[in-house]
This record gives sequence, C-alpha cells and structure tokens, in this order.
Amino acid sequence: MVEPKYELTGMVERMRHEMERFFDDFSTRKPPSVRFSPGTWTPSVDIYETEEDIIVLFELAGVQQDEIEVEIHANELIVRGERKDIRQGVKRSYSQMEIFWGPFERRIVLQTLIEADSIKAFYDNGFLEVILPKSNVRRSHKINIRGVE
Repeated sequence: MVEPKYELTGMVERMRHEMERFFDDFSTRKPPSVRFSPGTWTPSVDIYETEEDIIVLFELAGVQQDEIEVEIHANELIVRGERKDIRQGVKRSYSQMEIFWGPFERRIVLQTLIEADSIKAFYDNGFLEVILPKSNVRRSHKINIRGVE
C-alpha cells in the first residue's frame, strides 16, 4: 500500500510533468498534448486568398465525409463534425495521447463578402477545402461536400 504522502507527491509530479509538456507544446506552436476538459476539439486550418476566392483548408484526418457539416451564416464559416474513435471498446492504457477524438467545431470570421450560392467544398485524404467566391452580398446557406474522384 502506498502511503498518502507518497501518493500526493506522485500526483504533484505528474501534474508538473503535464504542465511542462503543455507549455513546451504552446511554445512550439503545436496543439497541447493534454486536454484539461472534455468537449470539442479544433481542427487546424490554412486560410488564403486569390483575386476571386477565399480558400479555407481544414486538416480532418480520420473524419468521414458524411460526419462533416459546412455552413455559412452572414460573415462566418462554420465547420463541425465528429472524429469517431476507431478502436472503441478496446481496453488500452495510453503512454501518450495527442490525437483528439469526438466532436469538433471551427468558426472562421470572414473579412470579405462572399457569394454564398457559389461556395464549393471538397474532401480528399483528410483535407476539407472550402472555396468561397468573393461577392458584395451576404446570405446564409448550407454547403454540400463532394468527394474527389
């Protein structure tokens, strides 16, 4: 049996280690490898612009296309969905856990007016590309996602 003072020391040491890892990840601009609360995760994005379009590229490895929703409301692009744990029900003990499972959501505030009726979304190899044509009129619209052939 572990004495209470040694058990507390171990807990403090584990917490110190997690905090060091959190700040190491933060300083190297990687997402933290520890989660302090359950909930949604936030996918990484690249956003760039051409003369005609704003392009938003989401990194969604392991997410099935039919688990992704893309919507536009006024000046905000909203992408949400879920990455399901492919090993559910398997008993395991992690030594490191950096892959986030479960629901996700990412909201991108657009600084440019876009043509909602002409938005296109493509999903291929774990990347969702949303192409938003520039416009002068704001509207709400749901966007269908197509696979790449």
